[in-house]
Amino acid sequence: MPYISASIIMQLMTAVTPSLEALKKEGDAGRRKINQYTRYLTVVLALIQGIGMTFGLAGQNLAYSAEPAFGFYFVAVISLVTGAVFMMWLGEQITERGVGKRHLHADLRRIVAGLPGAIGQAFEQARQGELHILMLLAIGFVAIAVVYFVVVMERGQRRITINHARRQAGRYSAARPRSRAICR
Repeated sequence: MPYISASIIMQLMTAVTPSLEALKKEGDAGRRKINQYTRYLTVVLALIQGIGMTFGLAGQNLAYSAEPAFGFYFVAVISLVTGAVFMMWLGEQITERGVGKRHLHADLRRIVAGLPGAIGQAFEQARQGELHILMLLAIGFVAIAVVYFVVVMERGQRRITINHARRQAGRYSAARPRSRAICR
């Protein structure tokens, strides 16, 4: 989330700040500089978010001790900031290698992180009789079919034939030989 927020902030700032707008118009060098500013802003936002989350956890008595010491706050904030920076780096690597869009990895991470819990909950509902076993199988089949369809569409290629127009030289077409009238 800090990287996505930083990207949005930098896009908005580029539109209203003349110096950032000039950087954007410089081409590749300007884009690299704006990306560097986005990374710095990501670290700042991750630090603010990490501090807030750490104090929130400690305030709800979710820390490992009743009275958390400085060490808890330090380790928790550093861990959260490091995780955000790692995810930013991972997203840049994905984009650089051409695997996918940079901002989509956060959504994928949330989906994958919630998947084991959702599967466990579905099995528990089926075990308790709240969800019929055939419905559970149908949901599993549909999920696998959707993943298969997405992979097939993503990897598919459509071959398109390209017909070039015939080259013309002067008034005559190159495909049709010129006829010479022979006068006798």
